[in-house]
Amino acid sequence: MAIDVICTGCHKRFQVSDQYAGQKGPCPACKTMIEIPRLEDVVVVHERETTSTGAPAKLDSIRRQQTTVSKLELVISTSCILCGLILAFIVRASLPDENSTPSGLLPWLAGIALGAGTSLLGYIVLRPQDTEIANNRTTLLKGILIGVSYGILWRIFGYVVVEILTESDGVILPAVIILALAVVGVASFVPAFVFNLEYVQGFVHVFLFIASLAIYALIAGKIAFIAC
Repeated sequence: MAIDVICTGCHKRFQVSDQYAGQKGPCPACKTMIEIPRLEDVVVVHERETTSTGAPAKLDSIRRQQTTVSKLELVISTSCILCGLILAFIVRASLPDENSTPSGLLPWLAGIALGAGTSLLGYIVLRPQDTEIANNRTTLLKGILIGVSYGILWRIFGYVVVEILTESDGVILPAVIILALAVVGVASFVPAFVFNLEYVQGFVHVFLFIASLAIYALIAGKIAFIAC
């Protein structure tokens, strides 16, 4: 079988025997040293098959597989989000007065539930449309663990705001904003790395959790509860 070769120096096209495949030699025209492609690197273009009537056969196109939502993913994500919102009502009912702030185990449970739910929901929305869907326990576990880390990070953030960034006349708002932006910026790398997403998609993943916290805070009584 003859191998087509193009000289990199003079761009002349010629053919050589396959016995020289993978070897180097001078171009017959300009003497530039060129490398003959190996046989496995040669691209063979096949002609279209013909039917019994002599007409070209119809080519079957490859259909793109559309991603569908796994029922297990959807059930777990929505259940966790609902649990988090129900806990928000319980937090509101447990506050002794309007000036009290949530404390104890309930905010932790609400944050973890909302984190797990929005993490799975975010992955469902952001993953590529040609991703093969399966009830993959590893993927579910990754999503839940990322969500749990969101909830824990939120409670640590709230502790820092209340214990360190709060003075007698109120919170130090610029410091809280800077801390929040830093936490969100760093946290966005986590889903981007674990789920193989772009950084912007990782930011959207974190933002879904923040949006759920805003709803939690409003249900619990004050939007300020998002930071405490």
